Formats: sequence, structure tokens, C-alpha cells
Amino acid sequence: MKNELGIRKLIEFVWQTGDLHGELFSSDNTALQGAIIHRHLQKKWDKSYSAEFSLQTSVQVGEQTYTLNGRADGVHQTNGSYDRVIEIKTSALNFDDLSLAKQNLYWAQLKMYAAILIKDTKLKQIKLELIYVQTSNEQITHKYAILTKKEADKFFNKTIAVFTEWASLKQRMFVQRNHSISKLHFPFKDYRPRQHELAAAVYKTIAIQKRLFVEAPTGTGKTISTLFPAIMALGQNKTTRIFYLTAKESTRQVAEQSLMLLQQEGLKLHSITLTAKEKITFAEEKEIEDSKNPYFVGYYDRLKPALKDILQNETLISTDIIKKYAQKHMIDPFEFSLDVSLFCDVVIGDYNYLFDPLVYLQRFFQDSAQDYCFLVDEAHNLVARSRSMYTAEISSAPLKNILIKLKHSTPAKTTKKIQTYLERFQQAFTKSKAELSATKALTKLSAKCPTTFLKYAQRFILKVQTWLKQNSEHPLFQSLLDYYLAVHTFIKISSFYNKTFRTKLTLVEKNVVIKIFCLNPSSLLNLSLAKGKSAILFSATLSPITYYQDVLGGQDEVLAYTLSSPFKAKKLGLFVTPKLNVSYRFRAQNESRIIAALTAMVHARSGNYLVFLPSYAFLKQIYTAFSQINPDIKTIYQDLNMTPEAKAAFLATFKRQPLAKVTGFAVLGGSFAEGIDLKGDALSGVAIISVGLPAFNEETEELKEFFEQTYASGFEYAYQLPGFNNVLQAAGRVIRGMNDTGVLLLLDQRFNTKRYTRLFPAHWQHYQQSYSLDQLKKQLAFFWKYVNSNY
Repeated sequence: MKNELGIRKLIEFVWQTGDLHGELFSSDNTALQGAIIHRHLQKKWDKSYSAEFSLQTSVQVGEQTYTLNGRADGVHQTNGSYDRVIEIKTSALNFDDLSLAKQNLYWAQLKMYAAILIKDTKLKQIKLELIYVQTSNEQITHKYAILTKKEADKFFNKTIAVFTEWASLKQRMFVQRNHSISKLHFPFKDYRPRQHELAAAVYKTIAIQKRLFVEAPTGTGKTISTLFPAIMALGQNKTTRIFYLTAKESTRQVAEQSLMLLQQEGLKLHSITLTAKEKITFAEEKEIEDSKNPYFVGYYDRLKPALKDILQNETLISTDIIKKYAQKHMIDPFEFSLDVSLFCDVVIGDYNYLFDPLVYLQRFFQDSAQDYCFLVDEAHNLVARSRSMYTAEISSAPLKNILIKLKHSTPAKTTKKIQTYLERFQQAFTKSKAELSATKALTKLSAKCPTTFLKYAQRFILKVQTWLKQNSEHPLFQSLLDYYLAVHTFIKISSFYNKTFRTKLTLVEKNVVIKIFCLNPSSLLNLSLAKGKSAILFSATLSPITYYQDVLGGQDEVLAYTLSSPFKAKKLGLFVTPKLNVSYRFRAQNESRIIAALTAMVHARSGNYLVFLPSYAFLKQIYTAFSQINPDIKTIYQDLNMTPEAKAAFLATFKRQPLAKVTGFAVLGGSFAEGIDLKGDALSGVAIISVGLPAFNEETEELKEFFEQTYASGFEYAYQLPGFNNVLQAAGRVIRGMNDTGVLLLLDQRFNTKRYTRLFPAHWQHYQQSYSLDQLKKQLAFFWKYVNSNY
């Protein structure tokens, strides 16, 4: 097993001290801008300089050998002898405004490069040169120092001594982990039907370092069936770390529960669940400046004791545990969770931590691919989520409002410069507005990147950042900061612009909105997945798999696997209405027929039911009509802006004993259409009204055109398949356990067409057609009379 460590990461861990600084005005510049500056300076060097000079050394820790490697930005020679090591750093700050801790960290990195060079060449001393570039005004600062061999050896040995302490801790954790895995057994007496097949497929995929797309229907036990083989592969060193990535908090909790189950079987590894910053940050931190935040000030001075404390006393590290130790050691819980994750074998978190270009975990994924394994749960959700990750828009409205307020702001001297910067940026919107005026339209779609607008935006960022740093007490600081962040996001997303992106100009109440969005981020997802060596993307609804391969980073050599349902198909009564038209134009005139079908369902057997509809407006319409016709039946509905507490109360209604006998109305594709588990009598049936097509608009039509040109499947990829996935997810609420029975009504004549029946999963092939209300009533009565006696 390779033990490699970058010199920069080593130095940052060993020598970083002082305060934690917020990301907004970090003294580190973006990697791209820094690389450009590096190349620009290096091109000016003559032949006596060697740019990107590779340095490497090995150290022994116990029985393990660690290779430390890195690249000095430059090394200078005189008469064939090395005499200077150079490091280039960039930031928007003036060098003198950098914290002493940051400057010391720069010098520590230089010293380590120099120490390795001295060790290799037997030099007696060497010169250190720190070149610092202030990006906001291109000012260059040169700082020099001399490092003797004695000083270099002392620094190197002290660095390695600290590293050895932590490497030894990791080795002990590693040995304990692998020993426990070698004795680990599947946590249940028997595998469920098809479960062993899935686990074997996952293990083989990790072993051969491939990607696997898996459709594993409800009841397969997807979480344990993917985590268990991944952990077995971890114990055999076929992967170095597992990332369990989800779209929702509820599925993250299932992953935590599965690990707890394995822990009870003897597993000893470290896992952590990462939580969004706004959810884990202490309440008292939110209104305090970074420089006054007691959890930020001195963060790195207290970090190592906190790390040692939590790693020696905890294994399955939840949000509450992170908060407990963060409070104990007075350090920021969010940043602490990220630092702890570096020592964990399993990292559970949102899709964002790998796929989102704005918030992905740079400490894991910034460098070259590692032996990571990605388990992507409920992967069907990644389609829409990934598009939103590569979407950004900026409006002229906030800019206009800020300018109006600035003109009446005091003192004028403070605001004059920033007002000039904003007015220049406003010119970019004026030019975009002229583009719209030329077409005499309110909207314009284009495949061209808005390069002219971006030039204005980049200048805006550079100028405004400096002003923000100097005027944190100004009454317009927060408004301008919010706008600065929006522009910054727009620039970042635009850097990925390719043939799958579109630009949309819109005129909204005399304000210009510029939006860039990605139609198919598959190639970008592929790059993210390539940060590891293996990936398993799985869901209960991932068909047709070819579609998901096309939109989720599937390449030519990916593997695909579809499991059949472990449940007896005829435990589900499935009824399709071939004569009921619920398309938008016919909904009003067929409302009474919809209500009659729903009434037949709930009266056929007393119990709890869910009705899913394609929009909130249609939901309220059907809910109101149904309640009037059935005043004796308890009804509840999903509101547009439900709080987490209201959602919990909605679900709790179905779980009450004795049964509440409630009919709930919810939105197709919403929070109650997937990820909820209502077993047994908690749910007797589901009705789905419409095939759930996405809303018709310019962007979806552009998506349709793109997929038609790319895959000759425009309507299917843009409308039908996303909608039908929502149908499958909602339908999956009915049968949740081996002993469950229930009914599913598909109330839309389009379900009876070949376009849709060919998409029906294998366990739906027994569906019945209900041509009339009387026929439906008889079919429901027959199902409930015989289902339990026959199965």
C-alpha cells in the first residue's frame, strides 16, 4: 500500500497556527488565477532557474515508509550549484496585511523544500526567496532569508517528529480497522432475495476499479448491500476511503444506522457525517465577525488536541458529537468536521461535497485521483441536482438599488470610488439590454458564453473586494457583499462553459437577468467521479439505465446491473385508467371522474392513502373537491412552504395507532413522494394523477432540442423519463416490506400507451386496465378480498 503525502499538506498540518479565517477574503487566491501568475513570472526566468522543481524524500514511521513529495516553484543555480529556493504566493491582500501565522506558513513550506534539497545535495546553506504577488494591484514583494544546514536539519526533524506522532495514530487505527473487518460478518442471519447479488456486484466493481449503475428496487436493502461490501474491500486495501453521498438527510441517517449495525457486529472504523455549515454552526457564531469569533480566534492552536480527543474516544462521528467536542475545545464545528474527516474511513455527506464546483471538498479532491470509492445513493436525484450546481444568474436589480442608496450615503469620499465601479458594471447590463431590444423580445437564448459581460464582472470583483475589506462597518456592506458573492458565483460557473451550456437574457420589469445553465453536466460529473477509482450509483428507480448513464457521467466501460423486486408482484393491486384524460386542458372537465376514482379507492378498504398530483394548484383543487364529497374521511395536504415540523406532523398522522384512516394529498416529485417509509397498515394505497411531465418552458424545450440532437431522444430525456421517475418513486411508497399489501392507481390514460407501458418495471406487468368506475370498484373489491388469502 502506497503512503504518499504532499509537502504542502504536511506543512499545513504541522505548522499551521493562529486564527481560522472565513472563506470570503482568504489570503489564498483561486488555483486558476494563482497558476496564471506563477507561469507569468516563471517565463521571465533565464536558464539558471528551474521551474516546478520536483523534490522527494522518504521517512520511516514504524513499519511504514512514507514518501513526501512536492514541487518548489523555482530553484536557482550558480555555476551548477543550487543556491536559492523560490516560492510564489498570491493574494488580494497587501503582504503587510497578512497574518503572522500565514507568513510563517509560507516560510515553513520554503524551509521544507530547502531542507530536502540540502539533504540531497549536501549544501551547507541555501537562500530562500518568497515572491508575493498582490493580485488587486499586481504589486510584487520579494522577501529573503538564509537557511543553514543545521537549521534545515532541525526544522526537518521537528516537522517529521510531529508527523510521526499522527502517522502512528493513523497506523494504529488502520490496523485495528482491518483486523475488525477481517472478522466481520453480514449483520443479518440471511440475505434478502437478490441482496447477495447486489453486494457481490459492488465488491467486484470496487476491486476492478470501475463504475456501476444499479437499479435495486425497494426491499433490496440498498444501503447495507453497498456499504458492507465496500467496507470489506476497504479491509482488503482495495480502496482507501469510502464516500457515501446522498441527496437527503433521511438517507444519510440510514447510512449512519447501517454503520451502527456493523459496529455492533464488531466493526471498528471511523466515520463522519458532514453537515451543511448553516446547520452545524453554533448560534452565537452567526452574528459575530470572524476576527471576534471565539471559535475562530486561535482555532489552529487548539485543533490538534481536539482531533486527538475525538479520534481516541469516538468512532461513528455524528453532527451532535462534532458539536460536543467543538464546544469542549472552543473551535468552529463546521471547520472541525472537515478536519476530522481527513482521519475517517467513511465520509457521509451531501452530493455537493463531491459534485458541486463551489463547495466540493478540496482537501480530498483538489489533487490527482485517489483510491476512493463513491457510493452515490438515490442517484436519480443527481440529474436535477447537478444541473442546478452548474446554473448561475445575476440581475441588474440589486445593483440598481445599491447605486440609489450609495448616492444618498455618507461620507461621500468613502462611496465615490465604489459608486464608480458599480456604474461601470451597470454598463454591462446596459449592453445586454441593448441585445434584447434589438430582437424586440423579453427573452433571448444563446449557446454563446457571455464573454463581454464576464470581463466587466471580473473587473467588478477585483475592485469591490478591496472596498469590502476596508469598509466592513458601512451600512451597505451586507447588500454589496451579497451581490459580490452572486457575481463571484456567476464567474465561477461560467468557467465551465462548453457546448452543453446556454445563456439566457431576460427582461424583468426593466431589469436585465443574465442566466447561464447546463443542459447536460454529464461530462462534468465524469470529472468529479474520476477523483476516485470506483463508483456505484444506485437507486430503486434507475431505468432505463442507458438514460442515466448518458446524463450521470457514464462512460463506455461502465457496468450496469438491474435487480428484480424481492416482493411478490401481486401483493400490489395495480390499476390503470385508459379512458381518463388528465392532461392540463382536460383536468377541469374530468375533475368529477378523478374524485370518483379516488373515492372508490379509499372506500374499497378502510385505511390510509396518499394521492400525488403534478402541481400545488391542481392539488388544492382536487383536495377541496374530494373533501367536500367525502366529509367523513380525514384529509390532509402538503402545503407549499411546509416547515420541517409540519412535514413531520404530516407523516406522523399516518403512523398513529389506532389508524387515523387519513387520505393525504401531496405533490409528485416532492418531499413525500420519496424517502418516506410507511410500512404495514400505515399506508394502504397510492393514487398518482398524471404522468408528471416537467413544466413546459423555454429551458425545458432547449433541453429537448439538445437531447434530440445528441441522442435522438428529445422528448424522452427532457420530459417523459424525468416525469416517470417521479411516478416510480411515488409508487414505491406502497410496498415497503415483505408482508405489505396495497393498491396503486395510475389515473392518466397516457399510462396505457406503449410509450409508458414499455417503461413499467417487471413487477408491474400484472397491471389491470380499468375502463369504467364500476370496473375499478369491482377490481378493488376483488383484490382486497383475495390478496391475503392467496399470498
